[in-house]
Amino acid sequence: MRVLLLVIGGVACAPVDVTIDQDGLETEPADERGELFVELPGDEEDAEPMIDPGFEVPRGGQGGPTLLADSVADFSEEQGEDGWSYGYLEPAGANTFVPMGAYVDGGADPGWYAALGGTYWTMADADTMHPNGTITTGGRHAVEQWAVRRWDSDVSGEVRMTGHFAKLSVDGTSNGVAAYIFIDGVMSWAWYLEGWDDAGIDFDKVLTVGEGSHVDFVIDPWEGDDRSDRSVFTAQVWSL
Repeated sequence: MRVLLLVIGGVACAPVDVTIDQDGLETEPADERGELFVELPGDEEDAEPMIDPGFEVPRGGQGGPTLLADSVADFSEEQGEDGWSYGYLEPAGANTFVPMGAYVDGGADPGWYAALGGTYWTMADADTMHPNGTITTGGRHAVEQWAVRRWDSDVSGEVRMTGHFAKLSVDGTSNGVAAYIFIDGVMSWAWYLEGWDDAGIDFDKVLTVGEGSHVDFVIDPWEGDDRSDRSVFTAQVWSL
């Protein structure tokens, strides 16, 4: 049975090992842009809409949700600051979260990088990320690395996750990108964008976390091709 990928529960940062079996997911893009479909057990009526159109992001006031984490406002040159870390994983390798080792302060492109010296495209800044692929350019090493923005939860229970996912580079060479949310190594959300889609989507999901859970926001270069894959992927976490 084919249903919308919904609450199957995040990627992983060390010391948690994560195995991502792309073949086992049997995923494919829906139409030209949209949710990835995955074979799941259960009834089709269990499926929920990916985006709740009735939810408005609160802007303050009393009695409403509390903002627990914001990937843009909380972005830092310190790994682990405000619960956020920046790294990557290599699906063909150890497949575990590796913190990015270099931070560039200032210049044309400040942010976190897997390595300096033009080794990989893999990077993350306050609102964008870029993966690296086996099909690459600019003399980068042909290694598939999925860029990961990780939040370590300090609460337990249901939370609301909102954010935006869109292509930034749209020069016509990208074959598209996929974004995922993993909680403690289990995929909870997935979306595929065509390479030209700079409008993207706003997402809104209610998911369950535990205190200390690793919540990973991941960008996959899609079929190992990282050409022009820099994309916006922001996230906010709210109490209910």
